[in-house]
Amino acid sequence: MFIKKLALAAAIVATSSGAFANDVVDAPAFAGLTSTFAALHSAGAFTDTFTFTMPGITSASVSVVTIGAGVGDIDFTSATLNSMPLVLTTDAGGFVELLYTPSSFAVTGPLTLIVKGTSAANASYSGTLNVTAVPEPETVALMLAGLGMVGFVARRRRVS
Repeated sequence: MFIKKLALAAAIVATSSGAFANDVVDAPAFAGLTSTFAALHSAGAFTDTFTFTMPGITSASVSVVTIGAGVGDIDFTSATLNSMPLVLTTDAGGFVELLYTPSSFAVTGPLTLIVKGTSAANASYSGTLNVTAVPEPETVALMLAGLGMVGFVARRRRVS
């Protein structure tokens, strides 16, 4: 019985080690105009690539943060969003590191975020991407129809 439990524990450890892979390629989904993402790393250097796709994106801004020191520490070396470098800030003790776009910038097509750095054992970071999107044609048509109705009612009241 003990050998079966030991074999089961070994199998769980072997299958869970994939969750700590050093190079993440991910396509996070959007909830409205915001997408959140995260990565967990074992010790060593990493390069993570996140690709965001949403029709009609016109501008974007991103922020990435890690909080940790010692065993749970991540040190960012660089990051880009569609080849635009992100700004890196670190507090005095190196406990909090933040990557961000200095302002929203115009984009077309899919967005590619590449984050590079080094990690202590089992360290993680997370981030948020916010976008502005062009309204769909149906939304614009509905808005124009509503404005037309308001104008029609206003004109009718003025004539009466």
